[in-house]
Amino acid sequence: MMHVDTYAYANRIRAVDPAHKAILAVLLMVLSLVLDRPATGLLAALWAAGLALGWAGLPGRAFARVVLAETTFIVLGVVGVAISVAGAPPAVAVWYGRVGPWYLSFSSGSLYLAARLAARALGGAAALSFLAMSTPMTDLINLLRRLHLPELLLDLMTVSYRYIFVLLESMQRMVVAQESRSGYSSLRCSMRSAAQVGTLLFLESWQRSRRLDTALESRGGADHLRVLPREYLSDRRSYVFGAAILASMILVRLLL
Repeated sequence: MMHVDTYAYANRIRAVDPAHKAILAVLLMVLSLVLDRPATGLLAALWAAGLALGWAGLPGRAFARVVLAETTFIVLGVVGVAISVAGAPPAVAVWYGRVGPWYLSFSSGSLYLAARLAARALGGAAALSFLAMSTPMTDLINLLRRLHLPELLLDLMTVSYRYIFVLLESMQRMVVAQESRSGYSSLRCSMRSAAQVGTLLFLESWQRSRRLDTALESRGGADHLRVLPREYLSDRRSYVFGAAILASMILVRLLL
């Protein structure tokens, strides 16, 4: 997560209005869901990769690693759609095999449905990865504030985002301290050490939240959190990208 946040602050379109990037990402996700074909989902993923590498200038290996991690979860999720489990041999199947008393099989229809779901999810995940790796969370929160979301929700997002990194740093210190004392020398020690880290992190997060609440109240923090506004640039290429995405995906849907 820290690497994703680093790229979000160090890319070529960091200063571009987050609304432009968010509209492109949402457009890719919506078209992947509405057009609902394997080809359109894959095209959306290719568009997201092109925007991330060509427009934002993100490293290809870093973007590929993020999308590959998401693809792993997608594949594991659609396996249950592709494969059917029954107590008797299927009447129609491309392949089936017996595992104990059960028959595992998949048909052409289940494979196509799994491909549709996987491509649709991959297109949306790639679009979201482009947005996450090109736009810092602070810019997204400012965008949501411009959209007049409730201030309480934005305050919770701001504090949660900040404390993710604080707790990650605390967890790393705890793990290093345990490793220096052979806390992960065996499976049993590893499980005990992991449980201790989880317990200590929970206690530390609770104590930090209480201290933050006390500090805000002592400074009269009855109002919402305030941050300095940022000036963004307008990139007209985003309009060209949006029109090209819309035209190309509709064309692929009509042809395929």
